[in-house]
Amino acid sequence: MRRGRIAGIGLLLLGCVLWSAAAGAAEQFPSSPNHRGVAPFDPYLVFPENRPGNGVYLDNTLLFETKEQTIVEVLPLPVVGRFAYFALDAQGNGTLNVFVRPKDGKPRITEVTQHFYQLVVALDGVVYKKIYRIIDHNILDLLPSSKTADGPVAGPAGVVFYHVATTVRDEAAGQAKRGFGLKLHLALFQDERTRHLDALITNDLPELKIVWLDDSHLRITHADGRIEELSVSQFQ
Repeated sequence: MRRGRIAGIGLLLLGCVLWSAAAGAAEQFPSSPNHRGVAPFDPYLVFPENRPGNGVYLDNTLLFETKEQTIVEVLPLPVVGRFAYFALDAQGNGTLNVFVRPKDGKPRITEVTQHFYQLVVALDGVVYKKIYRIIDHNILDLLPSSKTADGPVAGPAGVVFYHVATTVRDEAAGQAKRGFGLKLHLALFQDERTRHLDALITNDLPELKIVWLDDSHLRITHADGRIEELSVSQFQ
């Protein structure tokens, strides 16, 4: 595919028609009346839709293209020009990856368990931590309002994680002590909805040690050694 500027959506659609005609019977994804040619993922466009070697465009300019894969989903990151994407290979195997600028450094993607990933990436000097879930080839940000989603732990029932909701100060004994207020979240395997624990967990550090005890109970260990147990039923 020719790189550079593409003058408008009309030319994109025309290019898709010509590409499909050239591919003929060998194309992997047959055309249909519902094929859009261009798939919008505001503010990005994927072209051609559901075709191997397609690319991601911003303002009609090609940002990124694959060679052997087909990009099926794009999820914008908080800084324009960077995004997560889900792509399929010829065998239908899917992978999650991200596109960033060279100055952003190398992002870190960790597979927590099947269909669950944590992304840690620095964009314009700001570190973002995201927990993603893949559902039917779609990328779901489990906590879109936060940039500190962290500590994912997979257990028998689902994936639990937390984010730093606030900082707290303890004025006891005449000394100011800084701590953190953490919120816990739970994504059950049997449910696409993310559940949340209303109570704020206070800790001396912006992190928690979480262990699954069984399919319905968790153990939380604080920085000072305090231990508390939670039930899955407490997440709403």
